Amino acid sequence: MVVSIIPQFPDIKVSLALFEQVKNAKEIRSKMSELSTSFAFIDPRLVCSGEQMYSAIYKTLIEVKYNKMRTRNLNSECVLCLSPTSNISDAFLKFGIKDDSSQLICLKFHTNTDDVDEEQLRTIMTSIVKGQEIEFNDDNLSRFYDEALIRKIYKLSDDFKPQDVNGLSRALVDAIQLRGV
Repeated sequence: MVVSIIPQFPDIKVSLALFEQVKNAKEIRSKMSELSTSFAFIDPRLVCSGEQMYSAIYKTLIEVKYNKMRTRNLNSECVLCLSPTSNISDAFLKFGIKDDSSQLICLKFHTNTDDVDEEQLRTIMTSIVKGQEIEFNDDNLSRFYDEALIRKIYKLSDDFKPQDVNGLSRALVDAIQLRGV
């Protein structure tokens, strides 16, 4: 698990955990209404890099700062910020986990008033997600992302041929930051 502070928003911490071999995605989805205020569960097939994820996190915090949130909490706003459209239900359908997901990203925002005890948070996450936690990094994300699915969701043209995952990541970051401008 990675706990980060975005320098421009020192009062908010973000925890990200990547899980593989998840056995209970269907159960997690059925409990989403209870868990939605605590965590976001994201399909890593649509996340090609940490840069893309942090771009959505940053966009979420900008939306909060300027009172432009369209969802009820930071976790769900981040899922929406990953999406190339402004349709909330579409964002959850595409970027949320599926009943048969075997990998997932678990995201949680904390204010500085929250004491972030990493071990306690890890215990909570692993009590929810029945799977193997692995390090949240680009190498592990690259094992799960699906370029064809990303191209379809973000409507990337066939003419766009990035040389590597970094080029794809840059395009997705641009899409995230420019949506709604």
